[in-house]
Amino acid sequence: MSKRINPVRLGTLWKIVRNRLVIKCERNPRIRVKVYDSSLREVGEIVNIFGPVIQPFAEVEQINPGNRYVGEVFYIIEKTER
Repeated sequence: MSKRINPVRLGTLWKIVRNRLVIKCERNPRIRVKVYDSSLREVGEIVNIFGPVIQPFAEVEQINPGNRYVGEVFYIIEKTER
């Protein structure tokens, strides 16, 4: 069986704090999951999750802290069996 890569919408940028992205999530992510931009380029990794369980926030440590992603939608990759 091969694995299929499926990008799943994580949420949108809420703000940037100390060069870390704070994403308002549409789902409950896990810590240490890689985060991608709309072109599926790796942006960073989730290092903290906080806020309400219904709509949490994820703090993402960026690979390139100088990048600005105002209004950007972010994704995570789910691998599924095919």
